[in-house]
Amino acid sequence: MSDLASLTAAQNMLTAIAGKHESAALKDDLALASSAISLVIQTMVPRLDPKFDLSGVDAGVAAGLNGFTAAITAAGTPLEDATSTETTANA
Repeated sequence: MSDLASLTAAQNMLTAIAGKHESAALKDDLALASSAISLVIQTMVPRLDPKFDLSGVDAGVAAGLNGFTAAITAAGTPLEDATSTETTANA
């Protein structure tokens, strides 16, 4: 059983938020927790409601979290404006 895409996307989002401050131990803990949660969800949900579209919900949540990750990454990237020629000499 592979991990849910939404949990992998959540890991990526947490990594983007933590940035350089995230340790290898934290990444390992997140991966372990993600695998455990994924296994529980994939085992329990079909038994609770066989008609529930887990793969569809997983894909939708993953897309949303990937969008948040992209926004976090974009917000953290400094803007470079090579065309700016404004100087303070004329101010």
